Amino acid sequence: MPQFFVTSSEIENNRCSIHGDDFRHLAAARRAKAGDTIRLRDEKGTIYTALIDRIAGDHIELIITEARFGERATVDITLCMCLLKGGNFDRALEKCVEIGVTRIIPVVSERTVPRPADESVKVQRWRRRAEEAAKQSLRDRVPSIDRISPFGDVIGMNRGGVRVIAHPGAEASFKKVLHDYRAGAVTLLVGPEGGFSPGELESAAAAGWVAVDFGFSQLRAETAAAVLCGIIVYEWGDPARSLTCEEASHGGEVSTTKGA
Repeated sequence: MPQFFVTSSEIENNRCSIHGDDFRHLAAARRAKAGDTIRLRDEKGTIYTALIDRIAGDHIELIITEARFGERATVDITLCMCLLKGGNFDRALEKCVEIGVTRIIPVVSERTVPRPADESVKVQRWRRRAEEAAKQSLRDRVPSIDRISPFGDVIGMNRGGVRVIAHPGAEASFKKVLHDYRAGAVTLLVGPEGGFSPGELESAAAAGWVAVDFGFSQLRAETAAAVLCGIIVYEWGDPARSLTCEEASHGGEVSTTKGA
């Protein structure tokens, strides 16, 4: 069952419409027809089961048949990922969205490829890829993709939780840091193909970042981003049981909420 994102304000009297790219994808690529069922998510994490009622020239009309609260990830991961050559950044972004990151910040460091001239175009493309990956992997929401930031600005961030910078050969082990802190929120900084310079590592340490070693083989930058995010989700993740809307308000006694 395909998933699409809507806002709660778009649902009224158990009805909703899909327009734009999602409409074209359903109508042309998936050849949807009246009577088909699709899945919707809103910004509050509610999951809706919807029946296609009518396919018009520029939109699809839906009837909501069920609504329930979905599982929400309890790990808040901000991935600060340095720009990579070719399509490696795009592939890493896609996989990390599937894994469960909350936010991605593209970073320019000393050893990254030259900063792109068409920044706004690239960021918009990354946001579209993030939405596509979130739909495909049934994420509860689309992770935010920030504008490209310089390394110096990123290490000055402090969103709470633990801040770690991935560096093969660092004294602290990634496993031990995750075990000791277990903060529920983590900001992970992954370098480019050539890694971070000694000066950057010193600046990060001075700003309170913990340099961590993976404890296994040296990974390509795009692989490291996905693997380390996956480890964080595995170690810290504890998703809540999926509840229906009525369960949330009636102590778990009702199994489904049906639309009128």
